[in-house]
Amino acid sequence: MTDRVSFSYAHVVDKPVPPLAHHRRDMGEPRVQLPDVVMLIVDDCTLHRENLAAMFALGAHTVPAVAWDLPSLIASLGERTPEIVLLNMGTHGSVGLLGSIRQRYPDVKVIAVGISDDDESIIVACAEAGVAGYHLRTESLDDLIKLISKVIEGESACSPRVTTILLKRLSALAAQRQPVVKEPVLTSREIQILGMLELGLSNREIADHLCIALHTVKNHVHSVLTKLGASTRTEAVALSRTVHYS
Repeated sequence: MTDRVSFSYAHVVDKPVPPLAHHRRDMGEPRVQLPDVVMLIVDDCTLHRENLAAMFALGAHTVPAVAWDLPSLIASLGERTPEIVLLNMGTHGSVGLLGSIRQRYPDVKVIAVGISDDDESIIVACAEAGVAGYHLRTESLDDLIKLISKVIEGESACSPRVTTILLKRLSALAAQRQPVVKEPVLTSREIQILGMLELGLSNREIADHLCIALHTVKNHVHSVLTKLGASTRTEAVALSRTVHYS
C-alpha cells in the first residue's frame, strides 16, 4: 500500500506543468474578440468587478474604469465619458445609479448585467430608463461580448424572455389608456339642418326654409345621421343634446 501511494505521488510531481496561458481556454477565456471601447463597469461585488475589468483589459488599449456606488460613479464619470457602461443590477441602489448615468450622459449605451429573467420590475425599470441591452445571469461571457458588439453597432438586444415581459408591459399600458372620443365634425350647413330637425321640420320644410333642393336636404340629413352614428332623425336629435360637436 505504501509503495503504491509513493509511486502515485511521484508520478504527479514529475509531470511537467504547462504554462498558465495554456489553461486560459479552460478558465473561461472568451472565444469572441474583446471590443476596444471606453468602458465603465459598475458593480459593488469587488471580485466580479475586478475579474471583469481584468478580462476586458486583456489586449485593450483602454483599461475599463470601475465604480461600485454613487460617489465612485460620479468620480469615474468625471474623469472620462464612457462609450459603454456595464451596470450589474444586483448592485445596491442599481436603479438609482442607472438614473444618475442616464441623467449625466443620456446618450451613453448602458447594458444591464446580472438580470434575472423572472424579475419583471427590474426589467421594466431598465426599459423605462432606456438601457441598450440586457445580459441575463444564465448567459456567458461570450454572450456579453457579442451583446457589447451589437450595442456598439447601434442595435438593442435582449433575450426572448425579456422581450415577452416588455411586450406584456406595453399591452398593459395600452389597456390602461382611455379611448379618445372623437367629436363629430359637422359643417355649418349640417349644424343648421340639425337645428331644424330639433324643431321637428320635415325635409320639404327645411328645403323651403333654406331655399335649396329637396334632394340636397336629404343628402345633408343622411350625412348628419352618419356622423352622429344615428339611424333615425329622432335618434340624431337626442344625440345632438348630449354630444358636443364642432
